[in-house]
Amino acid sequence: MEGQLHANLEISVEKPPGASPPSFIALLKVYRELLVSRIRNTRCLIDNLIKNDYFSTEDAEIVVQFPTQADKVRKILDLVQSKGEEVSEYFIRVLQKVTDAYYELQPWLDEIGYEPSENICSKLVVNTDPVSRYCQKLRYELGRDSKFVMSYAQREEMLLEEIYSNSVMELVGFTNESLGEVCQLEALFDDAVGLINEDGETIYVFGDAGIGKSILLQKIQSLWARKELDIGAKFFFRFRCRMFSCFKEDEAICLKDLLFKYNCYPDQDPTEVFHHIVQFPHTVVFTFDGFDEIYSNFDLSSVPEMCSPNEPIHPLVLLVSLLKGKLLKGSKKILTARTGTEIQRNIIRKKVLLRGFSSNNLKEYTAMFFKDEGQRTLVLNQLEANPNLCSLCSVPLFCWIIFKCYEHFHSMFDSHELPDCSVTLTDVFLLMIEVHLNRSLKTNLLKNNTRSQAEMFKSRKETLLALGKMAYKGMENSFFIFEQEEVSSVNISEGDLQLGFLRTVKGYSGCDNQSTYEFLHVTLQSFFTALFLVIEEKVSAKELLQFFNECSSTETAQPTCLCIPWLKKQLAGEDPFRNNEHFHFTNLFLCGLLSRSKQKLFRHLVLPAVIKRKRKTLITYLGESMKSHLKGVTRSTLPNYNQIQVQPNFVWMLRCLYETQSEKVGKLAAKRMHANYIKLTYCNAYSADCSALSFVVHHFQKRLALDLDNNNINDYGVKQLLPCFSKLAVIR
Repeated sequence: MEGQLHANLEISVEKPPGASPPSFIALLKVYRELLVSRIRNTRCLIDNLIKNDYFSTEDAEIVVQFPTQADKVRKILDLVQSKGEEVSEYFIRVLQKVTDAYYELQPWLDEIGYEPSENICSKLVVNTDPVSRYCQKLRYELGRDSKFVMSYAQREEMLLEEIYSNSVMELVGFTNESLGEVCQLEALFDDAVGLINEDGETIYVFGDAGIGKSILLQKIQSLWARKELDIGAKFFFRFRCRMFSCFKEDEAICLKDLLFKYNCYPDQDPTEVFHHIVQFPHTVVFTFDGFDEIYSNFDLSSVPEMCSPNEPIHPLVLLVSLLKGKLLKGSKKILTARTGTEIQRNIIRKKVLLRGFSSNNLKEYTAMFFKDEGQRTLVLNQLEANPNLCSLCSVPLFCWIIFKCYEHFHSMFDSHELPDCSVTLTDVFLLMIEVHLNRSLKTNLLKNNTRSQAEMFKSRKETLLALGKMAYKGMENSFFIFEQEEVSSVNISEGDLQLGFLRTVKGYSGCDNQSTYEFLHVTLQSFFTALFLVIEEKVSAKELLQFFNECSSTETAQPTCLCIPWLKKQLAGEDPFRNNEHFHFTNLFLCGLLSRSKQKLFRHLVLPAVIKRKRKTLITYLGESMKSHLKGVTRSTLPNYNQIQVQPNFVWMLRCLYETQSEKVGKLAAKRMHANYIKLTYCNAYSADCSALSFVVHHFQKRLALDLDNNNINDYGVKQLLPCFSKLAVIR
């Protein structure tokens, strides 16, 4: 039958030169049912037919009386054909011109090779379809919003195209076994690769803090807005999960308002647009960024699953129902979270692990960041000479901070080198803070400014303390959004806001009427929390160590740290969205800030006796924690080897030990392992962790075996291990 239709079409449309024009009436007859099935909108057709005097108001009234969309299309076709060839051709011309409304018919138009006549070309065609006009508005707004990336100073924005660089994305199975790399973003939506659960609806993208999850979503958004991402999506709705924390427990909202109020509102007929979305959910793509950053006491188990798109309910229920496919089943969804966040397997369709920059990615990013060839060569030479710094640069966020610091010192002080101290992550963040504070000085003083880092911190102690206090209060509750009254309560001034540590964000729910703020990144909030714990003299030993306890659990056999009775947390009613990485970073920065090398920096900010007391408390705690942790690890006796199999939390312990830069701590760690075979497989270790490994291995008295299989270690990581190779009998 299909072949016969094509034959008929060839007879009626494809005429030899000089022959009479094709019959458009016949064309509409041949493809009548195809047109009926694919025309979703009749309003635009009727409006244009009336505007060009092809339809009367009576014709339009007749069409509107039919109950179903298919019947409306059939009646329009009957009327059009009855009015002759010109009207029939104009009907096809509208389908061709209003691409967004009739996108499903564009392949058909190409197939029949339709070329409008000169007469029809002179006729006006206006897009009055509310759905396609909404799609246009959505693309425009998302394109505008995704064009720039906010820098660490609020007044500075960078073009996404000039800052985004590809990093390693790996498709993985449920147990994180590799299924191959993602080379094109379209592959994220292609079921031919990486599909692990055909009943799941959500593409789950995960990775460590700063690895590039948010900017990946921004890139996808930008490509979709420019029609450069061919995934069959007409609608794109993006949400930042941390903003759901702004909704109060008793708030209720319907799906339509959640989509339109917090994304882009239709200029015409929102009900019709929403009805189209509900009818064709496969044309919708959602992105939900930072699932681990939701903080809520809301008890999801007490609320039934949501299936109605029209009934108001708590926004978190809507979120979970969308992810599960209870609402808008068949829509495409990308959810991001930090490594270690628990996501129900049944909602996951694909898992994607972000691994950061490879050595080639880093070179590409360096070339993108530094346009001047001479400057670029200097930076690459410094990175090659400093594998520790290079490994930190495998994390895109840290790489960007390091490069921006280099750029700042180069422009302000004619310095062509990064300070030699930039080896630990704490050093990098201290450098970032210094750059922020430098930027606050008057421009005409900058070139001649020789103020030391210690003097700079001392001059802005009150600002740092105020920011630290707010960061600390938020960290206690895993809260990342701050309202204006919270900012004012800790005496953060307008000038402090201009430093760029905080940025304003769009509020949800009750936050709409006033400014809301967040730290530029969760790691920056962690840093300021640690800074507060160091420079606030009234902080007790219990408060100093509280975030270590947040990273331990009595439910696991592998506690990260010792559970001290007065630090034990309440396990009952734990937040279902909770992730501990921000606590881990707080602990890491605390170790770095209380290291011996930082005492000179802080002696003008806090009494030396207070620093000494806090440092002693921390070092004692680390020793006891290490002892406790190593008691719980799995041990095996092999020929010639005593093996310990460590867990991912052990990597965080190593990172903390390294940040202390204490020889005493390193020797103690090596002594207490009581093993000569360390198995670190599947521990999510990065190249930068090799500095921490080398720091501890260096203190082993005997040669040992080291198994690092199935981690994320590149050539720079291996370079960091070179100094301790003499201590290794085997390395995998």
